Amino acid sequence: MSVSKTIKLYEFSELAESIQDTIVSAYIQDLPGWWSDDTEDRIRNEAIALDIQDFDFIWSGFWSQGDGLSFTGTIPFKSWLLILQQHFPSWMADDANESNGFKKLGESLSDIVMMKENNRIEWGDCMIERTTHLYCHENTVHVSEPNSVLGWDERRGYPSDSERMESFGVKAQKCLEEWKNELCQRWYSELQAAYESFTERENIVEDISSQSLMFTAIGNIINETELV
Repeated sequence: MSVSKTIKLYEFSELAESIQDTIVSAYIQDLPGWWSDDTEDRIRNEAIALDIQDFDFIWSGFWSQGDGLSFTGTIPFKSWLLILQQHFPSWMADDANESNGFKKLGESLSDIVMMKENNRIEWGDCMIERTTHLYCHENTVHVSEPNSVLGWDERRGYPSDSERMESFGVKAQKCLEEWKNELCQRWYSELQAAYESFTERENIVEDISSQSLMFTAIGNIINETELV
């Protein structure tokens, strides 16, 4: 003999606040994987704009030891030189020798370009490589010095070029390491901001309500196909 039972169903807004809180907490614990897609796409697009070749990045979050973001890739000479110019805008000024860029890097921008154009130094790429896989933060990757070599013209009366190449490479590496850390931290902050926005109670409630879900008094979701 069939038995007919009646249960009362509720919309989310009709549930007790404590039950709503339980549903919201479960929603946060089981977030859809696409919540970070837009931010990750923006990060990839910015890496393309920066000409970071063979770009790859990982991240974990949030608020646990080792959380953060880091990336690997290769930055060609023209691109890392542009990064340094943007980092030290006054390096391009007429009085460049008095600029903070000159004080940090020990060379004027014009001399770096001239040594390249005159085939005295072949400034190489900078590699950003992973040094550990235990965590994801910015300190798990390292920027190498440019893999530069002396050009054919170094035999024609420029004995100091080797020392200048090595000195500038060390200083450029240090500045690019600072740039890399700042970039990793900014990208990670953007992911965290996206997460916090996505998990705001107001936004979660709006998403749940938009799905026209029905609940029992204790917060169980009832699928329409289960109703006869």
